[in-house]
Amino acid sequence: KQWYQRRVAITAGEIRRNVGRAFIRSIARAMEYPNLPALFSEDEFSAMGLRKYPIRRKINSNMYSDFDGTLLRELEHIDSTVTVLSTFNNDGLEVLYKNQYRAVPVTGENSFIVNIGKLVDDLIDNKVPSVRHRVAEVDFDRYSITYFLGPQFDADISRSVSGKLTDAGQKYTIFGEWIKDYLGAIELFYY
Repeated sequence: KQWYQRRVAITAGEIRRNVGRAFIRSIARAMEYPNLPALFSEDEFSAMGLRKYPIRRKINSNMYSDFDGTLLRELEHIDSTVTVLSTFNNDGLEVLYKNQYRAVPVTGENSFIVNIGKLVDDLIDNKVPSVRHRVAEVDFDRYSITYFLGPQFDADISRSVSGKLTDAGQKYTIFGEWIKDYLGAIELFYY
């Protein structure tokens, strides 16, 4: 049984990795950035996880959106790399579009949402926008599976595919330097 569960998890991760890499290849083809996929040929810091958003038993003022006062389960944020998301039949995900948060359709059992994060957006000269999003409060335990596809450790993130200095490039040269600080910041936030 344990072997089977492990195999299912590995397969689920491989499927999501393939979706993320296919998205990167599609962007590269459409925008004529042939070197973009090479940044993602290895992905040592990619991660998949099951997220549970439990029903809130207590509510305080820090759980409301600064943008519009909506009660939240997940804070408003912009992802950093490529996110492959399965929301199943759980609503609550919202994206900011034209200065208004809008509900995102659920993925169901066999679909994904792919989101480009700020770091990837910078690497492709801001041609595909990163999207601010959040999870609004719902009246049930909400689950989703996230897969974060990042560039390989030694990928040069200091310059975009056209040679422009990226925001990350003002401080970092390679993804490994950037992820070290990014993961440290997340650890401080959650722990």
